Amino acid sequence: MLNTLFRLVRMPNLMIIGGTLYLLYDKAEIPSLDGLSFVILCLGTICIAAAGNVINDILDVEIDLINKKNRVLVGRLISFKNAWLLYFFLNTLALGASIYGKSIDLFCFFLGAIILLYFYATLWKRQALIGNVVVAFLCTWVVFEFWWFSAASLTYYWQGILVAYMLFAFLSTLARELVKDLEDLEGDRLQGCQTLAIQKGIPFVKKIILLLLGLLLLLLIIEAYFLYINFSYLAFTYLMISLTFPVFYLMRIVSKSKITTDFGRISRLLKGYMLLGLLLLLLV
Repeated sequence: MLNTLFRLVRMPNLMIIGGTLYLLYDKAEIPSLDGLSFVILCLGTICIAAAGNVINDILDVEIDLINKKNRVLVGRLISFKNAWLLYFFLNTLALGASIYGKSIDLFCFFLGAIILLYFYATLWKRQALIGNVVVAFLCTWVVFEFWWFSAASLTYYWQGILVAYMLFAFLSTLARELVKDLEDLEGDRLQGCQTLAIQKGIPFVKKIILLLLGLLLLLLIIEAYFLYINFSYLAFTYLMISLTFPVFYLMRIVSKSKITTDFGRISRLLKGYMLLGLLLLLLV
């Protein structure tokens, strides 16, 4: 049962979110959040992300039976009723924590994320592009939350790092979401979804993905220059080797991809690539 819960809430993804917030908090020269406020921020964000994963699995059962038959959890290993109870519990826990911390800003952040994730799962996910943009925005949201509460105490250098990382998270996540749409094309079509891949076709979506990777490459070059002029030579070297050069490889395999298995491989590569971006925070 514990293994099922971990798979349902995407435990590795939640660990990445927690790790991201901890690295940002630990690296900040003068943290403006006290320990309790940071714990509430971290706990609430993780709970809401977990709840978002749960409601996605609840509402995507029919599509997942086509696209990912062996990975369906809701209705097989956990009942729909218990899945819904878990969804409401996680969201209530997050909102309750913000009330306990007496922070109206945190409460608004959490409530806003819950609303966005609900409409994403129930409506926007099946529409062209808007669902992809919402997911990319919510990935950026994690870092933006930290920036909102810490901006006054952050140095110019760290302001630049956070802005660059938010843009990196947005572009890389949006590219991966479009790749996942290509991977799930058949199941989405059978369920009447109107994703960009269904409306415009594979060649068009591939061009959008290549455009996003091109913008990501431009961002990385600008960030590399920023790190270099601020004497962060180790971070500069890591960024060039681990993040900048691999973009050319990603662009190459995207341009050559044709079938579902190709897009599944690219999705996994992009997920690993995004993790490499997180590791950069250890060096800046």
